Amino acid sequence: MKVALVNPSWTYEDSIYFGCRQPHLPLELGYSKALLEADGHQVLMLDGQIQKLDNAALADRVAAFAPAMTVVSTAPTYLFWRCAPPELRVPAEFLNSLAGRGGRTVAVGPHGSATPAPTLRKLGVDVVVRGECEEVV
Repeated sequence: MKVALVNPSWTYEDSIYFGCRQPHLPLELGYSKALLEADGHQVLMLDGQIQKLDNAALADRVAAFAPAMTVVSTAPTYLFWRCAPPELRVPAEFLNSLAGRGGRTVAVGPHGSATPAPTLRKLGVDVVVRGECEEVV
């Protein structure tokens, strides 16, 4: 199965969150990638901040890969699980740009763990993973 793992392009303009403008490696996505590949899946991992791609460009790359499933993080990295951005603006922007071109959509991160129903509703994803995602994905 083809799986896309996406850390969106985190921006903080018009946000009530102070954020950290420095890139942070999305460890949960890296671990997920290793486990998926060990099981024989094809994996595309994209990081908007590190690769300097906006969310529309990320969505286009995912669409070109044509995955059966796209996983998107709701926080820049595990570092932000304890103090996550209060809004879902950034992952929602990515998912809106993806516009159904990424197969089933899955949200991972602190928002789905703390408030799964609102996260599911606000992002319009197919699945929300509660807790650490690596083995679930």
